[in-house]
Amino acid sequence: MPEIREEIITRLNEGDTKAFEMLYAAYYVYLCAVATKYIFNAEAAREVVNDVFLNVWNNRLTLTYPVRAYLIRSVQNRCMNHLRQQHLRMVPMSEVQEHLLAIQEEQITAESHPLAYLENKELEEKIYKAVDLLPKKCRDIFIQYLYHNKSYDEIAEIYHISPSTVRVQIKIGLSKLRDHLGDLYPLFLLLFNFYQK
Repeated sequence: MPEIREEIITRLNEGDTKAFEMLYAAYYVYLCAVATKYIFNAEAAREVVNDVFLNVWNNRLTLTYPVRAYLIRSVQNRCMNHLRQQHLRMVPMSEVQEHLLAIQEEQITAESHPLAYLENKELEEKIYKAVDLLPKKCRDIFIQYLYHNKSYDEIAEIYHISPSTVRVQIKIGLSKLRDHLGDLYPLFLLLFNFYQK
């Protein structure tokens, strides 16, 4: 995304509302996509971005050119605050929920391009390949959990093992998938609704 012209920032410093509207129009959709990548919630992402723009207007005198990196960092900081507040509200959380929140926080501090994963159209195939690489016992249990939406207790009954053994195997599976999928791992968690499980 190209940087907005310096003249617009100068006009914004002077309180020009048209300049502010131009800045908003230029970056709003992009910043919403960045925020959604971190917090996986479109409505919350829009709130984060609107808060950032409100802050930009309130502190317009101190805004300097270029502005793009500043806007992205502001969104990242507010996403981090959002996740921490969410963490406090969601007690107790499941292991998977804690895992996801930790990954989201890591993503915010990572240096990779914020929208890189949006361009990847091979995610599903990569997930299948990653699951296929799991050890057989782990893979069988993980497939029941992932694709058939079975609970720990139901899987334990199928394989005549304890629910705690199932839990351990799921954790092993998640850890190995994280290694195999890298930057795509958070999207995998979202895609398969791990947040709700």
